[in-house]
Amino acid sequence: MRIRKVLFVLSLSFFCAAIGSAGTLSADDLAKIKRVHSKYEEAWLKGDADAVRALFAEDCVLLPPHGDTPRIGKKGLNDYWFPPDAPPTTITKLVVTPTSIGGDGEIAYVWGTDEVAWTTVQNGKTTSASHKGIFLNVLRKQPDGEWKMSHHMWDEPR
Repeated sequence: MRIRKVLFVLSLSFFCAAIGSAGTLSADDLAKIKRVHSKYEEAWLKGDADAVRALFAEDCVLLPPHGDTPRIGKKGLNDYWFPPDAPPTTITKLVVTPTSIGGDGEIAYVWGTDEVAWTTVQNGKTTSASHKGIFLNVLRKQPDGEWKMSHHMWDEPR
């Protein structure tokens, strides 16, 4: 009976040590993850769809607000954000503010707030809209050491 207690305590100690020593994000990783979010802002504000796409993994998943259908892969991303028949839309303001960044050396999460404004031109009429919201991103470290978004979820007021 005593040996079981000792083995249990040893097992628990090893388990806790393994959790405690699990990878953490290095200062370099944190800087690169923050840079992904800065590039995301810059790409949208420049209207550079290719630069937006480049920040996402090939097998990315977009989880749009209000329970909309998930969009999977770059095709899903393109269909949702860059449909060929959509009216011209310009992002006029995008502020992405990470509140928390965590993870290990391979997977990271970032959540925070965002504020976006845009104009759309349809039938010669320009309309403007904006909202503040929240987001959650999961990023995956790539073989070259850079980070890309693998999952992007956001919400906005109804």
